[in-house]
Amino acid sequence: MRKVVLDMDPGIDDALALILALKSPEVQILGITTVAGNASVEMTAVNARRVLEYLNIESIPVAMGAANPLDRPLADALSYHGPDGLGNCGLPPPKLPLYPAKAWDFLARSVLDAPGEITVVATGPLTNVAHAFRRNPKLPGLLARLVLMGGAYGLTPYGKGNRTPFAEFNIWQDPEAAHIVFNSGANVFAVGLDVTMCPGACLTGQHLEQIKTKHTAAAHLVAQLVEYEVKHHGCCRMHDPIALAVLLDTSLLDFTLAKVEVVEGNDWDRGVTRILAPDSCQPSANDSQLIHVASAVDGPRFLKLFLSRI
Repeated sequence: MRKVVLDMDPGIDDALALILALKSPEVQILGITTVAGNASVEMTAVNARRVLEYLNIESIPVAMGAANPLDRPLADALSYHGPDGLGNCGLPPPKLPLYPAKAWDFLARSVLDAPGEITVVATGPLTNVAHAFRRNPKLPGLLARLVLMGGAYGLTPYGKGNRTPFAEFNIWQDPEAAHIVFNSGANVFAVGLDVTMCPGACLTGQHLEQIKTKHTAAAHLVAQLVEYEVKHHGCCRMHDPIALAVLLDTSLLDFTLAKVEVVEGNDWDRGVTRILAPDSCQPSANDSQLIHVASAVDGPRFLKLFLSRI
């Protein structure tokens, strides 16, 4: 069992990843930290607690983090996820209080209390993680792993942008934070659009009908979330659950080891994640900048895993 902190911006696919994590014995969720991205940080903190309460889970703390990217205002994605961020699923407001500390302090304390044992799974913009790393320069080296959903690397035909023609939403939202994280020396596993946009890893209307036959609280909520995506977008992209799947079955994804440049600033190429070296690169003084980039996914087997857990 891996000890995990989920840093997220729920968001439909973040909520699906959270439900998958809650239903997976391979992970122990120590806490959830929320960040502005798909919605305001206030809404993402509410949504994380709405999901937990619906599933009758009160023991997992939720700490709210950054309200804006490091150097720019927020540009949310409510036009995609619905006005409540969760596809108008109708969950009531949460009663659980927020954890009385900022997200980056919760992240840092979790890692410092168990050096080498904690994996952070970041499925939103990397603002909270960058704040934690800035405040605690030794933190990246004390993580077991940092698994993130973000980037478009051109390793497959699907490795193109979804916020611009060139950039994936999470990295585009806060490229300065991504630059800090990618060059921090942490053991980074980046799951980008190269694999999450693979058609074989997308839930369809047929999958939705299968989910609707199950009568658990988790299946009911998943069906509502997936139905919104299928209705409005044709299928349900599983960006964040695929990132979480790195911890559930390592054989589901292939990774290539590379140096990645994140384009900062606010020009046309903002948020581009550009591979600078292939997995055959030789060891060098810049080994700290090598990260694992997902290059293939077994979509049908991933969906089978997801559906079996739900």
